[in-house]
Parts: sequence; structure tokens; C-alpha cells
Amino acid sequence: MIILLAQQQKKNLRHEQIMLSLDNLTYATREQLQIINNLGGDRNAQRILQCMEKEKLINAARYEKKIYYLSNRGKQRIGSKQGDLKKSWITHTLMRNDLYIKLGMPKEWYKERPVTWGDNKLIPDATFKKRGEFHFVEIDNQQTMKTNIEKIAKYRELSNVIFKQFNHTPILIWHSLSEFRKNKLREACKKAGVKHVIY
Repeated sequence: MIILLAQQQKKNLRHEQIMLSLDNLTYATREQLQIINNLGGDRNAQRILQCMEKEKLINAARYEKKIYYLSNRGKQRIGSKQGDLKKSWITHTLMRNDLYIKLGMPKEWYKERPVTWGDNKLIPDATFKKRGEFHFVEIDNQQTMKTNIEKIAKYRELSNVIFKQFNHTPILIWHSLSEFRKNKLREACKKAGVKHVIY
């Protein structure tokens, strides 16, 4: 009886952990959840996620591959304030998750948190600090290159403000799936004098 209770508790904790990471990520693939939540091998991860689907804690949508997100029941279980989700966010969100994993899953990872200075405002796709230095993440998915170049100009201004205030130059990280666009972004960042990394 005690062993069963301990197993049930362990299962509940694991389910809760996965739901909390989906609350943070919005959408995720099995592979992403597997890495972020240490779910072991593919079969084990599939078994856990299937069980959670059966218990109606998470939903799944077919989108090239299976994409998981919190169900209303799951949201209630963990007290999530997540609003309605839009299918148009899926690619963008999965790209951001991939980058989050690639960057070593930074502890203080803030999604779409506005940054304001003077009358200016930027909403990076994610912000994090590494060794006390600001890093801003931009996902190049559906926006035009003109919009990206305008953003880079704003990041140039923000870099100056951060340098004056915190004595370091922040890094702008771009993630794009197109080699052509990566080159364009690299050129634009160099031209604007913005410290950057492109994935």
C-alpha cells in the first residue's frame, strides 16, 4: 500500500512538472518535453504523455508531428493563467523552445517581457541573463525583413542604454530556419553595430 502511494505520488509530481513546463512553453513536442523534463527514452516519454492525455491533463494536435499543450483540466490543476492558444503560434513557439534547449535552458528565461527606455519599447521573444549580462532573443519566423531591420535599429539604441547603465553590451540572439535570412540578419546586425549570435 505504501509503495503504491509512493508510486502514485511520484507519477503526480512528474505530471505536474510536465504541466508546469507546458504552462511556460505554451506548445511543445515530445522531444522537447523529454529533454526539459528528463523523461528518459522515447518509449517512456510516449507512455507518460499518453497517460496524461488519457487523464485529460494535456491535449495533442497533429502538426507535422504531435504537439502537446495544456488542457483546461490541466490548467485548473496547476492554476495556470494561460489564455486561449492560437495555432498560428505553433512554429514560432517550437523554434523558441528549440533555442531554449540549445542555449542550455537558462534559469531566468522570460518570454515576451516588454523592455522600455524613454519613449521606446521592445518586446523580445525571450530575455535572459548569463553571467549578469542581458541576452535578447528574436525568432525569425513570419515577420518581414524590413520589420527585423527596424528591430535591430532599436536594439542598437537599447544596447547603448544598457552599456551606460550596466557597463556591458547585451547580445541579440536570432533564430532562423533560412540560411538566406540568417545572412541578411548577420549583415544588418554588423551594419548597426549590434553584438549578435545567429542560430
